[in-house]
This record gives sequence, C-alpha cells and structure tokens, in this order.
Amino acid sequence: MAIENGPLVSVIVPTYKRADRLTKALNSISNQSYKNLEILVVNDNEVNSKWDKETNKVLLACEDSRLRTIHTAGRTGGGSARNYACRQAMGDYLAFLDDDDEFLSDKVETQLVYMLENGLDMCWQDVSWYNESGKLVEHRRLNHCDDFSKQGLLRAHLLTPIAPTSIYMLKKSLFDVTEGFGEVATGQDWWLMLRCIEAGARIGYMPEVHVHQYLHSGERLSLGNNKIEGEVARHKVVQSYYPQLDKKDINYIEFRHNAVLAFAMKRSRRYVDAFGYAIKAFFASPSACVTEAFGFFRKSKS
Repeated sequence: MAIENGPLVSVIVPTYKRADRLTKALNSISNQSYKNLEILVVNDNEVNSKWDKETNKVLLACEDSRLRTIHTAGRTGGGSARNYACRQAMGDYLAFLDDDDEFLSDKVETQLVYMLENGLDMCWQDVSWYNESGKLVEHRRLNHCDDFSKQGLLRAHLLTPIAPTSIYMLKKSLFDVTEGFGEVATGQDWWLMLRCIEAGARIGYMPEVHVHQYLHSGERLSLGNNKIEGEVARHKVVQSYYPQLDKKDINYIEFRHNAVLAFAMKRSRRYVDAFGYAIKAFFASPSACVTEAFGFFRKSKS
C-alpha cells in the first residue's frame, strides 16, 4: 500500500540532559521515508540551565522546517513531558522516540501502512537494544499475544508488558480519550498501553524491528529506587486484575514481579533484599524461573 497525501504523524521526542545525543535521534526522524511529519521536541530541562542551553543549540542547528519545540517547567519527567506534547500535537497519529535512540528510515511509513491496512487505532512492534559500542545486546520479540480482543490484550500486557514507548504508534483521537502516559518515574509506557486497552482500542502487533534503542552507562531514571518504586506501583494495579486471571497466570506475574525487584535490588547493591526477592520469584513459579533463566543465558550467548 503506497501512501499519497497521507495523514500527518507527530513524532514526540522528550529530551532531558541528552543534548549530546539528541542530534542523532532528530536526524533519524528527518530522514524518514514518510515525509508528512511534525517533529515535536519537548524540552524538559530546567530553563536557562546548562543542559537547556546545550539543547537549544542543537535545536537551532536542526534545519528541518517540520521541527517544533515546546518547553515544560523543567524536570517534570518523561510521562508528564510526553502528555504535555501529545496534547499540543497537530498530527492525526502519534509516534515516539527517546532522545538517545533512533528510528530506522522506514519506521513511520511501515507502521502507518500497517495500521491503515488493518484498520487499527494503535499497534506495536519488536525492539532491538544496542550497547554504546553499537553491539546488539538483545532483540526482543513481543509476540506473546495471540488474542487481540480486549481481554486477550489485557492478559498479554499484564503477563509481559508491551513496551517500550518507541514501538508504539496510535491515533491522536485514541490518546485524547485516555489519561495518557503514567506520570511516574519509570514505566510510563505501561500505563498508556493499559489505558488504550481499557478504552477498547483496536490494537495490533507488527512483528518487525524499526527502532534501535541504546543502553548507556550515564544517568538513567529506570534504575535504582525509581525502578523499585515504579515496579511496586505498577504491580498494585496488576493485582487488581487477578480475579480475571487463572492461577498459572497469577503465579507467573508474581514470579516476574519478584524477579524484576531482585535485579533492581542487585543494581542498587542491596544484596540481601535481592536474594530475598530471588527466593520469592522461585517459589512463585519454579517452572517459570527455570524457563526464563534458560532463555536469558541462551540469549546472552547468541
């Protein structure tokens, strides 16, 4: 399906303390094969701070006439910044890119065509993660959903989160009838997907990779106490859906929750807590523990 005179797609790029990486992200949007774009950068740096000034230099150097910038009050967080930008977006469709990642050149076009051909309100793709040297760390296939009814999507998302943000595309009209991203330190994308599912959206899965995400050694909100607090808050919501799930699903969710906390505690050097959560993960679902461990080591050697 070729797109002529296609709908406007707004690509939302929140940025905070990453002026040194922002240019690469913006170039990957400017070089998209689909041209009817609005590139909406939301600057979440504190006004007149060092990072704000550096970010403004990058934005001024960008010669793409489709670029539009807005500024938050500063340090509002990724969820709040994205929500602020989405409400001001002019496009019929929304896509998202973090300021340190990049789209492949056909990302927007292929995803938009897939949505139009299948009459979807939203869809997600697979994702690949790379380290700072450009080496592939993990290719994650998010193909665990085989029932795209509201209940089937909900079950899939509760068992294994359908994320991250950059793999989404959705209609602006869908975003407008939800509360948007979670305005929490981490896991904002999980909340958006949950809200879109609960809104009864027609959501599909496109089994391809069109975005590269990078794992950096610098400051990351998704580590430490932020990760722990975000996981605990998310899990409380997940537990409210337990009456809709069977025992096997609940055991897997409890395993995964405790495993996530075990890794988060380990990264925070809280080794006693990490060991405790690892034990809880094993007893929640010994079979899942063995299966997931095998899968992890197999991927690490591939």
